[in-house]
Amino acid sequence: MSWTLYRHYKGNHYLRLGVAAHSEDLSPQVVYRCLYDNPEARTWVRPQPMFEGVIEDGRQRFTPVGRLRLVQPEDMRTVLAFGYDAWKHDKTFDQYCADKDQDPNHLRGTRYLLEDAAGQPVSALNVLRFRESLIGLASVATSPEQRGKGYASRLLRAVMELHRFAQLDTRFLLFSEVKPAIYERHGFRVLPPEHQRFSKSLAMATGEAPLSAAEADFLKTYF
Repeated sequence: MSWTLYRHYKGNHYLRLGVAAHSEDLSPQVVYRCLYDNPEARTWVRPQPMFEGVIEDGRQRFTPVGRLRLVQPEDMRTVLAFGYDAWKHDKTFDQYCADKDQDPNHLRGTRYLLEDAAGQPVSALNVLRFRESLIGLASVATSPEQRGKGYASRLLRAVMELHRFAQLDTRFLLFSEVKPAIYERHGFRVLPPEHQRFSKSLAMATGEAPLSAAEADFLKTYF
């Protein structure tokens, strides 16, 4: 299963969710999701010929810039290499991979991979579904050669919007090992001190409401 990311000619990014049939004439309509905060709507439809067409000056209205897909077993060493420099703890790469194969926290969840427009894997993350409407995001990492280009940010937002499309009120949890502003632009906030457990990682969550006792338990148990 995969989804294509597009850049609109005005600059914003979108995730194409699929193609629907118009109820009156069965014409194909592209269904797509904003990868930014749009106060008017998050999910849009547009006739497929218009979505895939050009504007008056000949530019594409929507240009494909990447593909989001599920990680397959043959992808795992590539994905693990993205974070090896940060999380290796003096292990060789083979030792690092072997340890991950025995780590129950690593083995659970659903991993997503972002490929660039040329089809090269560039960034990955793991989704931990705790319960309905509560998801943890973990192991966010980008290929060392591709860092600083916004791939992790686009991957993060694409995965969040994919799950919000299925369940609007989904709340996300994560621990940030980078500047919190990177996640704050996607609606995360730093949680109060009682939820902070690691000196080098900040517990963060989306939504303004305090964590419930159940949400706090998930945060302690699975991170």
